[in-house]
Amino acid sequence: MKRFVLGILTLCLPVVLQAQVTIQGKVVDQQSGAPVVGAAVAIPGTGLGALTDQSGAFSFTSPTAVSSVHVSRFGYVTKDVAVTGSAALTIQLTPQATELAGVQVVANKPTPSTVVITRTDLEKGNGISLEGAINSIPGLFMQSRSPFGGARITIRGYYPSTTGQSANFNGLGYQVFLNDIPVTDATGTSVLDDIDYATLGRVDVTKGPASSEWGSFIGGAIRFTTLRPPMNQTSLSQQVESGTNNLLRSTSTFQTANDHSDITVNYGHQQYDSFRPHSASGKEFWRANGDFVVGDNQTVSGFFGYTRSFEELAGEIDTPDFYARRPVSSAGYLANDSHVALTTVLAGISDHYRINDHFSNQTAVFTGGKKSGQPFAHGFTDVNQFNMGFRSVFDYAAQLGDGVGLTGNLGGMMQQSTLSQMGVFIVPAPPNPQRPNAQENYAVNTSLFTEWNLAVPGALTFTVGGSLNRNVFSIRNMLPGGSFNDTTVAETRTFDWTFTPRVAVTKGIGRSASVYASVSTGYTPPLLGDAIASDGTVNLGLKPERAVQYEVGTQGSFMDDKLSASLALFDLENNDKLVAQRSGAVSFTTNAGKQRNQGLEASLSLDALQNKDGVLTALRPWVSYAYTNAKFVAFKSDNNNDANTVDYSGNFVPRVPKNTFAAGVDADTHVGVSFSANYQQVDQVPVTLNNDLYVKGYGTLGARVGYKTLLTPHWQLNLFAGGTNLTSATSYAFLFVGPNAQKLSSAVVGGTGDGYIIPAPYNAQYYGNVTLRYIF
Repeated sequence: MKRFVLGILTLCLPVVLQAQVTIQGKVVDQQSGAPVVGAAVAIPGTGLGALTDQSGAFSFTSPTAVSSVHVSRFGYVTKDVAVTGSAALTIQLTPQATELAGVQVVANKPTPSTVVITRTDLEKGNGISLEGAINSIPGLFMQSRSPFGGARITIRGYYPSTTGQSANFNGLGYQVFLNDIPVTDATGTSVLDDIDYATLGRVDVTKGPASSEWGSFIGGAIRFTTLRPPMNQTSLSQQVESGTNNLLRSTSTFQTANDHSDITVNYGHQQYDSFRPHSASGKEFWRANGDFVVGDNQTVSGFFGYTRSFEELAGEIDTPDFYARRPVSSAGYLANDSHVALTTVLAGISDHYRINDHFSNQTAVFTGGKKSGQPFAHGFTDVNQFNMGFRSVFDYAAQLGDGVGLTGNLGGMMQQSTLSQMGVFIVPAPPNPQRPNAQENYAVNTSLFTEWNLAVPGALTFTVGGSLNRNVFSIRNMLPGGSFNDTTVAETRTFDWTFTPRVAVTKGIGRSASVYASVSTGYTPPLLGDAIASDGTVNLGLKPERAVQYEVGTQGSFMDDKLSASLALFDLENNDKLVAQRSGAVSFTTNAGKQRNQGLEASLSLDALQNKDGVLTALRPWVSYAYTNAKFVAFKSDNNNDANTVDYSGNFVPRVPKNTFAAGVDADTHVGVSFSANYQQVDQVPVTLNNDLYVKGYGTLGARVGYKTLLTPHWQLNLFAGGTNLTSATSYAFLFVGPNAQKLSSAVVGGTGDGYIIPAPYNAQYYGNVTLRYIF
């Protein structure tokens, strides 16, 4: 009998093994090629399926043969995909046309504070700058010190603010990633001069400390993802763009993609003369990246970028010149040939390995370096910087039962930045003493993070996560007090571990809407310079800024996905803000300030027309609005509390407009012609801590018309032309912050500073673009 049973089992085993089928693959965004996280891949009519992990991968086993799978994800068009053979699937999902105010809102990430700027949104402007797309999102405000450099993005009115100069320089308080490689260095500074916006396929913005996985900085996180090639296509394209003030941009791109790999090689050359003396811009971009399937369970990705950027600095001007619309530059900047010369290399390689049906790991190592030279009005600073680090994340995704799913991650990142810096600062007041500096420093940041999302019946998703963060600064100051020092001595400051938890709950409403509530905590480490006192010693008592963000809101699509809407209310309470303090002749930074930002953000868009057979095939008006009430709860000029201390408590935070409004319309026709127009209104803003000086608000109008056609089966032509500031409004590109108006104003108008306004072009700016692509 035993032999008989064994014989039957032996005969049946091949049948059983043959019947079991493993379905695996990856779900990506059709426009950008970025992984789609949390997509449901299921066998129709059964309870079998899986959710995609952080890299868009999925895998599950079926006891019987499978002919197709159903793929769905909020914000994307659902799709049925045929299954043939055992090869891994690559599934491309198309974003739904119901986008909110120019951006796609991801409602059940679940990270309610995250918005996505798609390639379509990026193509509504001149294609080489980001301000138009960013500033149409409620809660975001992007400014630039030079035509294509010195950018900083303020998120929900937050930036690290002291009575020193940190508020006046770029990229603080949030973290930036390019293809998941950190652009933000270990000191907490993000320089965006070397980001080629023309090659981006997608931008993810997390408002506030609402993501454990991407750093928990108080301002939030920005993730740039480069454009990936369409599947099973090889192409070579040449793009040329020209515009006002001798704008010239040339972009050459080679792309190829199949089931096993995709490769993109790109070269861009850009130059611009600007409308003010000594404010020209020149850039060169080299980029190569690709993804390679090296096994059934493994994909390797690589990225390399090389950039040279030269941005002349015309300096800031005062109100009389600005409102008289004079295209003048600061005399001090002109006299010192002020500019920012930057050479950057950024590289990384990552390995994604699927361990089993539920677990996967993605590990990346990255490195990069920067060489910058910056003469400014009162001195110069030269920096050589080298960055290196790694990031590893274990992802889990499983369908635990009918209506129950669990996704999560556990990971860590470590980054080190080494900086060699020298320069001199000449105090702009008699008798003009010089303050030379020469330092060899390094910073290390370490982050351990986890985040888990549990979806249960009733369309409820619970999120819990947190990150553990530590920062280390080491300073070797070779010229304390202007005299040569023992260069073998380095002072190190190791900050305590900082834990930043977050919780959220999301309730789905119908097929494509949700309400949510979240509480998240964040931190922003001090800058490397904040830890150094004026006598060269390291401040051992300094702490990171801390904040708690409370948020409730709703977002989704209604009326058969024709109407999209979002509404968010937030309260961001920021403690331990950095302020100045003196002890005798020594000045240093300490934690003594408090700030509270409260606000409302709303978006609305309507697919007023969808008619594939009509002359006008699509018409979509949209509108967005943000109210941001950013105030200092407790903030002083210094923490000495003596007769010279000025109390700014209760004042509005400078450079944060209380009201911003944007509206636009997008249209498509059946002959390949498209049109978009947008209007942005920015409220007046204070530029001083004591609120004694405001800069007027403004409104700008932009429009673009495009045409796409397939000349032959292999040749594709893309034309577009447009303009910004079509009404020639008086607007600014960047504002400086100071304690009072007299400090900011230049000596010409009775002040002691250099001015405070970087004007945007006073007149309309036009551009035109021709792209010719050959598809092999």
